[in-house]
Parts: sequence; structure tokens; C-alpha cells
Amino acid sequence: MNLNQLTYFVAAAETLNFTRAAEKCFISQTAMSLQIKALENKVGVPLFIRGSHRVELTAAGRVFYREALAILERSEEALKLAQTAAEGISGSITIGYVKGYEQSNFSETLRAFRNAFPLIEVRLLRDNMGALYQALQNGGCDIMFNLVPHVMEFPHLSHQYLKDFPVMAILWPGHPLASRRRLTYRDLKNEDFIIMQPKDRANTEAEEVIVCHKRGGFIPRIAAREKESEALLLMVSAGFGVAIMPEYCVRWFSHSKNLRIIPLYTEGGEAETMPFEMCWMPENDNPAIGQLCRFMRENKRTE
Repeated sequence: MNLNQLTYFVAAAETLNFTRAAEKCFISQTAMSLQIKALENKVGVPLFIRGSHRVELTAAGRVFYREALAILERSEEALKLAQTAAEGISGSITIGYVKGYEQSNFSETLRAFRNAFPLIEVRLLRDNMGALYQALQNGGCDIMFNLVPHVMEFPHLSHQYLKDFPVMAILWPGHPLASRRRLTYRDLKNEDFIIMQPKDRANTEAEEVIVCHKRGGFIPRIAAREKESEALLLMVSAGFGVAIMPEYCVRWFSHSKNLRIIPLYTEGGEAETMPFEMCWMPENDNPAIGQLCRFMRENKRTE
């Protein structure tokens, strides 16, 4: 039994005339009769009562007609869904994002993308930087929003730059530097640092350590590591140490009475920044990736 046979049967059931049904399906009457007979043999019961001047559906034929219609409708819908999925208009995409990025305008980007492509199912994965790169490579996510790492390079990935985020120093209000309007990395040379890195990573591999060494010329003392930005900020507010974070992580804490958030500047007076990007595996053929990338470019989405 195939879709052609179902199509011929439905035409015959609706016209109750094999000649007109054959014309409707652009086949000969003989071919129509043979196909209907083959279908009846497959089903195992007669579907039509054949008279000299009239054709009628049997009781089984009437039931089969309803089911055949439903099958043909579902097959047509499946065809449309497959075509739209191939174009990236429907389907699904898993988007990874680095911890803390939910404090940005990321939700607005997701809302706008969902409005533009309502048939694409969006799933989210929130994790630290290293885990997201691993998820990309093992198929745990399709694309990720992440800071450009200083420690590792991933030349085998496809990248799309988004923007540079200002870098902020986070201190508790009673810190001697808390009254400053701007700071440099060198100002933080003698501080204890709280960093947002997995505890199983060596200090020399920590992003904050690399940044402080490259931009401030010193290796920071690591007082504690935290996996969540909220826990890190709590420790800073309690006076356990200082932290450096991209602006999107702390933009909603600028008026907090328990934290002092101060922009970092270079020795030459320019704002320190961290580049942010999207990246994905080039061999991932999910067409929704292309739709998201084009959406970000065409709408100039920044967070």
C-alpha cells in the first residue's frame, strides 16, 4: 500500500465513478481499477460494491475513506514541515549561553527571534565557558553565545562577532578603592580575587588570570572560585575579595548598596573590553543556525 493507491482510492470514493476518478488522477481507467483492486487485496476486504451502473463504498470502504483522507493530510503536512525545516523556518535549535549572560538583554533577543520564527523550537543551555565549548563539540548545543576566550583558541569553529563589553571591577563598599571612578588592572595587583571558573581547572588556565597578566602585568591571587555569578557577587559584597566581570553580568547591580562596580581602563585611558561572539560547529547542518546568524546580523542585535 502506498500514497498513490490511497490517492486513487480517495478519488474513486469521492466520485463513485472509476472513469471520472481516473481522469482526475491523470491515469487510465484500467490502471485505476487495477490499483483499487490491489489495494483491496492488501486490506483484505472489498472497499467498493461494483454494479453495472453504480459504484458504492462498502461499510469497510467508508471507514477506510476517513482514515485514507487523514493519512494523506498528514503526509502533506509532513512534506511541508520537512521543507520548512530544511529552510530553517521550522525545526529546533539548542542555544548555549555563558553564565551571567542572562543579566543582559538576551531575553529580548530570544523574544524577537521567536517572533520572527515561531515554528523553530528554542532550547537553552546555561553553563560556564569551557563546558559550552565541549557541548558544541559533543552535540549538546547547536550554537553558543560566549566571551572570546583568552586561554583556548578554537580555529575549527565558525564564529560571528557580536560586540565588545566593558570590563568592570567589583568591590565591596568599604574597600579602599571603592571611591574611585575608574580603575586599571594594575590598581588591583595586590588584591585577592574571586573568579568564576570550574574548580578542576588550574589557576594558570583561568580567564581572569590570563587577562590580569596580559593587561596588568601580574598574576592575581585566587582567593575563591565560584560557578555562579550570584554566589561570586555575594562573596565580593562580604569582603572576601574582588572580581572582574563583563558589564552585562552586573548592569542590574549598579545601585546595590552592597557592591561597588567600577569600570576598568587601560593605562592609556581607554575602556577595557571583552569581545563577545556566537560560535558553532561548521559541520552542523541545522538550518536554524543560519537563520539565527542572519537574524543577528540583519537586526544588529547587541546585548
